[in-house]
Amino acid sequence: MPKVQDVLASIEEVARERIGRDSHDIDRLGQFPSRNLAALGETGLLGLMVPEQFGGLNGGLEELARSLEVLARYCPSTAMVVLMHQCGTAVITAKGSESLKQKVLPAITRGSHLSTLAFSEAGSGGHFYIPVSQLSANHAGSHLNAFKSFVTSAGEADSYVVSTRTAKASDPTKIDLFLVAKGSKGLAVEGSYDGLGLRGNASAPMKFDDVVVNEEIRLGAEGSGFRSMLEVVLPHFQIGVAAICLGIAASALQAATAHVSQRKYQHTGASLSAIPRVQFLIAEMAIELNGARGYLTETIRKAVTGDQAAMLDILGVKVKASEASVAIASRAMTLGGGSAFAKNGDLERIFRDAQAAAVMAPSSDVLKEFVGKAYLGLPLF
Repeated sequence: MPKVQDVLASIEEVARERIGRDSHDIDRLGQFPSRNLAALGETGLLGLMVPEQFGGLNGGLEELARSLEVLARYCPSTAMVVLMHQCGTAVITAKGSESLKQKVLPAITRGSHLSTLAFSEAGSGGHFYIPVSQLSANHAGSHLNAFKSFVTSAGEADSYVVSTRTAKASDPTKIDLFLVAKGSKGLAVEGSYDGLGLRGNASAPMKFDDVVVNEEIRLGAEGSGFRSMLEVVLPHFQIGVAAICLGIAASALQAATAHVSQRKYQHTGASLSAIPRVQFLIAEMAIELNGARGYLTETIRKAVTGDQAAMLDILGVKVKASEASVAIASRAMTLGGGSAFAKNGDLERIFRDAQAAAVMAPSSDVLKEFVGKAYLGLPLF
């Protein structure tokens, strides 16, 4: 059985040799990164969040962040698909019945099962943790009717962790989670995804039309989904997105540094790196990146040790990392000049990819509202 540190050590090579090779085509064509996922499945990374008893790596938040930052340096779309899979896996591991875990987790460990989350609904926008759909239950059983607006890996994943309000509940935080299998009757992809950045995610809408659900595929007790979102999904998602942002930012800094070091004026023979303003911008980028990375490291430490202040940082770290990513990518575009705007280079794609996290639910504005309320002693919900 592979050890988590051995797998993490191999990810850099796999990312450089395999993941990065397809990044331009994935972006240009909006192509789902199936080959990249197959390669990562062979390493055992898709089983990162699976307990050892099911053959997994029994990894945690630190290992999650390390792997995602590396992947995002080479292909942020692939990193995002992996993150959503790891979030889904974490919920199955924490809240699934023993029979469900026995059925699904070994396949995830083998790299033959991809999972994801199906939470976002147009009716609640950036507040993804509050679905407006509601489970219907009668003598014929329980049926799920929901339209999910953005589902990463839509139509590609083998299972979907789906949220919906508990049947007959008036409290919007009474939520149920179910693991719906690909191919279930009434499950369909509605449209396609053609985004500005992270174009390989297949983040299309999905319709759940009278999908039959039962206790076997329920994740957690009835009405406990909101707590599962806060305790399981939110830390993995927020920390994971922050790590992806750092990977994007690191690739922007690397590309900009290479450009200004290699680009020379013929009439003087001097490189762009000799210009004080260029040096100033590179310094700003490096300081911004290191600051965001330090915040992420501290957030993980607090989350892992059970620090009572961890939740505030879990809410804030995605904001800090996404803003750092956008700022660093923007400066990289400035340093790249006219060549940065060309579609055949890296910087233009990196700049577009960097924009995604700020609007990804929960958006930066929603998260800042939460953090502000917390510091003012106001209820979050």
